[in-house]
This record gives sequence, C-alpha cells and structure tokens, in this order.
Amino acid sequence: MNLTILLLGVNARYIHSSLSLYYLKQILQPLNYTVRLHEATINQPVDDTRDAIVTINPDVLCLSVYIWNTSYIKKLLPLIHTALPNCTIILGGPEVSYAADEWLKQFPFITTIVQGAGERSFEYAAQKQFSLGTKTLSLPNYHLNEIPFPYSESDINNLASRFIYYESSRGCPYACSYCLSSREDQPIQFRELQKVYHELDIFLQQKVRMVKFVDRTFNCNPTHARSIFYYLLSHNNNHTHFHFEIHPDLLFDEDFTLLQQVPKNYFQFEIGIQSIHPKTLSSINRKMNWERAKENIAKLIELNTIHMHVDMICGLPYEDIEAIKESFNEIIGLKPHYFQMGFLKILPGTKIASQKNEFGIEHDAEAPYTVIKNKWIPSHKMQALHCIERVVDSFYNHHFKTTWMMLNNFITDGDSFKSFEMIAQFFYKKKFVLFAKDWESIAIMVISFIKEDYPHIEELAIDCLRWDWFIQANSKWVPACIRSKTNPNIIREIIINNHKIAKNELLLDGKRIPLSTVKHAQIFIAESKTFRQWHMTDHHYAIKLHQDTILYIA
Repeated sequence: MNLTILLLGVNARYIHSSLSLYYLKQILQPLNYTVRLHEATINQPVDDTRDAIVTINPDVLCLSVYIWNTSYIKKLLPLIHTALPNCTIILGGPEVSYAADEWLKQFPFITTIVQGAGERSFEYAAQKQFSLGTKTLSLPNYHLNEIPFPYSESDINNLASRFIYYESSRGCPYACSYCLSSREDQPIQFRELQKVYHELDIFLQQKVRMVKFVDRTFNCNPTHARSIFYYLLSHNNNHTHFHFEIHPDLLFDEDFTLLQQVPKNYFQFEIGIQSIHPKTLSSINRKMNWERAKENIAKLIELNTIHMHVDMICGLPYEDIEAIKESFNEIIGLKPHYFQMGFLKILPGTKIASQKNEFGIEHDAEAPYTVIKNKWIPSHKMQALHCIERVVDSFYNHHFKTTWMMLNNFITDGDSFKSFEMIAQFFYKKKFVLFAKDWESIAIMVISFIKEDYPHIEELAIDCLRWDWFIQANSKWVPACIRSKTNPNIIREIIINNHKIAKNELLLDGKRIPLSTVKHAQIFIAESKTFRQWHMTDHHYAIKLHQDTILYIA
C-alpha cells in the first residue's frame, strides 16, 4: 500500500529545524511510501498549518512534540482530526513520551504515541503500515552508529541558511535531576569518529551556515571531543560555524592548546553553570567544581575567538534571592558574550518532577512548566526575577552593554545584579513594557531613570547610549534622544583635513585608510570627559569603517 506520510515539524523559529523528523525521513526511504516533510513555526497561525496539512492530505501524520511547541500542537490536533478524520496520527518526542496517558485521554483520536528514542519503533510501525493495535509503542532503539545520516543533499541545500542540527553522541553520563537526558533509559552512545568526519565533510562541502551539535555534554568524552575539534580545525571552509554544549570541568591543557588555534567565531560554546552553590548543585545531582569551571571559562573568554554563551537557572532548591544574586554576579562577572538567566522547568519524566512537594515547587500547568515559587522564593519575588531577566537580555545580550557597564561601574559599585534590578524596578514603576518598545524608546526611559535618580552622570549616560547605538547601527542616522550637539559632518571634515597624507588617503590610528571610506563612515563624538577617560582612553572621536573596525581619533 502506497501511503502518503507527512512528517510535520513545528519549530520555535524559522531558522531552526527538526532533526528527529529528518532521521525518520531517512528511516522511511527503503519502504514504499510517499514521504513529505513540512516545517512550520509556532509563530504561524494554527489555521495556516492546518490548511497546509489538509492540502497534502496525508494518510499518516507524524509530529514530534517538545516544550516549545506543545501548546501549538494541542490547538492543531483537533483541527486536523476534524478536517481529516481518517488520518492516522503518530506522536513522538519528550513531551508525550513521559505523559502518554494524559495525551491519549485528552486526544483519544491519536493513533499511537512512540515513547523514547524512536527510530526503531517508527521503522517497526511503518513496516506494519501503522496498523499496530496499540496506543503506545516503545522498542529498544538502534545504537547511534546504526542510524543513518539524517540529511539528503536536497535537505542540506534547503537548510543551508538555517541551523542544521547534528549529534555525535546521545545520552549523558551525568544525572542532573531537571534534565530528561539524565534518565537511565538514555544511555550514553558515541558515533564512530570516521562516520562523524565523513558527515561533517558533507556540511563543510555544502558550506552550510551553522551546525549545532545537540550532544547533551559534547566533551563528556574529552578524547572524542578533541578529535572532532582537531578535524574541524584542519578542514575549515571559512564559512560554516559550529556550536557545542560543553562541560567546563572537562577542559584540560590539551584542549586549550587546540582551542587557542580556533579562528574567530568559528566555534560557539554553550556552558550551563546553573548555580555556584554546592548544596544546590548536590540537590539536583549536578557535578561541577565551580572554581575549576570559573578558571576554564575565564581562559576561554580570554582567547576572544570562541563565542561564549553561559547560563544559570533560577528557582533551584536551597537558593533564595541572595544566593541567586551571588551566582548571577559571579557568572556575569566573567563577561561572557551571552548570558542567559533561565528558570527551572519541571519536565514530565524528570527526577525533580517527583520532588516537587519536597522542595515546595509550584509551576505552570502547561508547557514549558516554568517554576512559579518554591520554599525559598515566593511568587512575587520570582516574578521580579523574570523582570530582571528581560532587562538582562536586552541590555547585556543585545543593545545596551556599554550602558550597563556604566551603571555597574558608576552607580552600583560592581554589583551587576543590583544594576539590572534598578532598571527593572524603574521600568515596572513607569509601566514600561520592555519588549514592546524599540531601541529609542528604551533609551529615552534610561535617560529618564538617570535624570530622576542620578542627574550628575546624565552626560556620561547619554555618551554610553550613543556608543551602544554607534557600535550596532548600520546607518548614519542617530535617534534624537542621543544626538550629539556637535555636527558629525564638521568633525569628519576636521579629521580628514588633519590626517590626509595623499589625495585619496588618510593615516588613522596607524592605518592607511581610503578617503572615500571615511566620508561614508559613521562617526562618534564623545561629549563627556568621564566617558573619554573611562571608555576611550582619552580619545575624543571614533570612526566605524566596518562592523568590526573602529578607529579612535585623538
């Protein structure tokens, strides 16, 4: 029977993709089925996704369910069943694997839920033409080595500008109580290195944009990880970038000898610290030596070539606000490129889900099951932490890093948590919705905050905001609230006249620069003496030739 099978991925954003469905697509290749793969996002109207499915009119619909798409899929399923009542519906993924009874009770028309790693189970179901006579299916899976490479050439071409997910290992040797990868039914497996090299070559030859390793702890086997690092260093195509989740404790001298050779931005590292407190780490079965981790992260950041994403988790056992503040200040004090202040999720199937009463945890009933309160943090303080998290994301990770540094240095005496807390409280007082406003609106609010509470540094603050705009903007236009009193065109002419060494050439910052480049470049004018001394080593002006090329002019 030539069934039409639709593999539906619902991703958080367009740039993401669904690795699991690409695996299933390859599993189906030897069988006599018409296979379609369609990827939507949670930002698309549910009706639009329903219409796309109905247009394909599949006999079998397969969906992978995660915390980020659970709500969307719960809205979608009844629409699909109404429109295609005879369609066989197969669900898989972590969200349904450990809550199958609840899903089947809510949606009795679901044909089968595949529990756990699903390649072998799905192949079996396909061989039976999906007529299984059972509502759940869980078979011992293939070893990672036996599972085919998930992507065809056309798949890679279609994904070339998006994130492509890849794994060289499955499972995790650690037992963090909040993570599904720590379950005993997820044993650690490694793909043979020769297979990995061959598959990485495919990505490199196709010059894809980004390959994200989804290995839960990429360097849990340091030799395995080191071999892959070395291979990628030896085969750099100067186009593709690679992302890894690593454990900082497992970096050794050999690794740093290798990593110091990494070209700028070739690698990205994501490191989960979660907490610096031993009692908390012990309560969640997380093994980490903070002092060793701190030293290794500092070494990586000092290299200034690997993009560093570091995160912590709020809402863990035995941490009150003061303990969270300590973790926060220690981690952000390392100055990673990206700092994520996350919140504990009580995932079905995890150990911590069975410890909710012990720790006094209450959480959202629907995915992503974010903690609302626990024994140490009441709900109103947890909500305040969410406000701080939004300020951290906007100020530190995106738009206002220099402004934050100013607050940190000149107002809160290095207490980073307090500086973000102050901004969050001011925004809340003014009923300012941070994510609903543009850059200029946020800047106006910051200026208002400074004028109200710290008027003596207003000029410095505006220079900081002006600099934050300068380093990220791609045009000469400047928001009115931070516009310089001095005409930039006048300053540009002064610089040209004072530094011209030939008809069409200038000498700036020890570099020979074409005159035409300077004429079209953005210019920064420092009006605060404090800013010049603090941030520009006594230079008055700066010229941005390119995003990464800024020249300072005396």
